[in-house]
Amino acid sequence: MLKAYLEENGLEFSIESGEKWLLELYPCTPPTKSQYVLYAARRRTVLLLSECQEGKLDTWRIYPKKKALRPESAEYLKLIECHAEKLHANGLAKNTVNLAKCVVSSFLIYLEESGKYILSEVMPQDVTGYFASDKLSERKPEGIKSYAYRLKSFLSFLEDIGAVAEKKLSLSVPKVFGKQESIIKVLSEKAVNSIRNGDIKSDKGAAVRNHTMILLGLRLGIRQSDIVEMKLTDIDWRNDIVSFIQKKTQVPITLPLLPDVGNSLMEYILEFRPKVSDDKIFLRHYAPFQALSPRCMNTIAGYYLSAFKLEDCPQYGAHILRRTFATGMLRNNIPRSIISASIGQIDLNSVDVYLSADEERMRKCALDLKGIECVRWDLT
Repeated sequence: MLKAYLEENGLEFSIESGEKWLLELYPCTPPTKSQYVLYAARRRTVLLLSECQEGKLDTWRIYPKKKALRPESAEYLKLIECHAEKLHANGLAKNTVNLAKCVVSSFLIYLEESGKYILSEVMPQDVTGYFASDKLSERKPEGIKSYAYRLKSFLSFLEDIGAVAEKKLSLSVPKVFGKQESIIKVLSEKAVNSIRNGDIKSDKGAAVRNHTMILLGLRLGIRQSDIVEMKLTDIDWRNDIVSFIQKKTQVPITLPLLPDVGNSLMEYILEFRPKVSDDKIFLRHYAPFQALSPRCMNTIAGYYLSAFKLEDCPQYGAHILRRTFATGMLRNNIPRSIISASIGQIDLNSVDVYLSADEERMRKCALDLKGIECVRWDLT
């Protein structure tokens, strides 16, 4: 298609002519998922050919669709990198560091838009003004709280290195935020039983792998990032336990290897897993036989769970498996301390969110309308 386009228009291939071709192919209306996937594949083709033409195509590449926004000031850019290096040195995961860089960049861009390109001009009211600006107007309370935590960490870093020691800008970060509670979504009992029984598992290797990954999330409550990173040495077959260090919290966790999970793992490893030296358990089913990327688990869960109706699976994604696991324990009167330990949470209060899916107990907490009785006859 690209070759035909170039010939029809008398053009030589370049990144510019390739982008013109892509522009004609992009749907006028908001694209469907399949249309966007097709467009993304064509975009990748153009970028691969361009790098090949320049002699730069030497490794496997991912081409981000959006470029991360960064401030213009050289001083600000240097501070972002210094802060990121410190976070890396403290053992934070790459994704966590990237999020911190995004938050800090947003704040520093706000300062530039306010006409302040050097730290000596920044005042405490600039910090509070950032949280009242349009940049955070569309974010939910939990998102703003996450921004505040990361910005406070950055401002504290600036104070530690003496960049803004006298102003104590970190004290200007808000501490109180509106609380937002939502009812979480979980799988129905019918869907859970169907997954445990392997009703939608075929005999293909990729399907066995996917089913095993789903069971690890549903039956053991393991995070998707930890499932993808799981190693062969994490399984203790003699004692029927799974042990690993959680990627998100860096906290070690040990879980029982339940019979159905262990059997599915054994089937995949012995019969369907590619015979390569990689120590990761879950690998690509087609060459190159390498470890799955962190995003693969969510994609796999989405395709796997799409076999269920909406009433049985109200949300297609990997996290619903973990929520279903924790909610199931809560419904069975398992103590909060055990649930928290099982899902690798440090804060016991983090379990409370799963109460919203326990309808039987939530009904006992319902309040009556005494004092605000309805007086309109058409509403009674």
